[in-house]
Amino acid sequence: MNSPANHPVNQPVNLHLAEHHPDADESVLFLHGGNVAGWSWIEQAEALPDHHSLIPDLPGFGASAQHPWTDLSTTADELADLVREHAHGGRAHVVGLSLGGVVGVALAARHPDVVRSVFVTGAILRGVRGIGRWAGLAQIPLWGSPGYWKLTARAYNLPPDAVDMFVATGLGIDRDSIRRMVPEIYDGVPAGDLDGLRSLAAPILAIVGEKESPTFRDALDEVTSRVPHAVARLAPGMHHVWSAEDPELFHSTLAHWLATGEPSPALLSVGAVRT
Repeated sequence: MNSPANHPVNQPVNLHLAEHHPDADESVLFLHGGNVAGWSWIEQAEALPDHHSLIPDLPGFGASAQHPWTDLSTTADELADLVREHAHGGRAHVVGLSLGGVVGVALAARHPDVVRSVFVTGAILRGVRGIGRWAGLAQIPLWGSPGYWKLTARAYNLPPDAVDMFVATGLGIDRDSIRRMVPEIYDGVPAGDLDGLRSLAAPILAIVGEKESPTFRDALDEVTSRVPHAVARLAPGMHHVWSAEDPELFHSTLAHWLATGEPSPALLSVGAVRT
């Protein structure tokens, strides 16, 4: 991956961007998962009237489908420029889920100067191996099928009023971008690229749904081993896309983090055993 020193800052950013509450104080950058686009964050952004929300469509997705995904480091660099250009004071709280979580961590590692705090969940920083990798790659040819996206919406427990948008977004994703992005994310973020986190002074909270597979929980160590002040937690009873599974829990958890810089008491410690 490219060094951030080789990337010119303050260049025009061609990603589609939605903004909410632009007159509010600190900015929050919302980074969506790999099956959706920025629309998936609208309700969360609207529920934070005291924060200025920046919601881009990542390269290859949504209204940024014509802006192809090249690699993770380039995406992180583009987002850093977006923050410098649009966020209040040139810095933002970073919120990311799934693919957005991986991108958010890469952003913090490469450009800690633009980060106020980091809140990521379901970030597969160590990639995906074995049957999970095979199954994920095998599904890519199905991404042109409406039926595939309807079944995926059901698996994610999406609310009925979000299904049509989810299907339309899935069908519109740039296929060449996906063929580059998915193997790269499944390979995991190289250790050397994550080492930039060691200079991160901002608070960072890494979350995994309690019911997610061990692949996600194991990846927490990639953050906590590099950032002594990082906090890792479990979202009780939740699966991967818990922002849709329990929007109220997600909102209260995020709002508490933004207000205090501390994990919500509703979250579980990673070693917790519930009976």
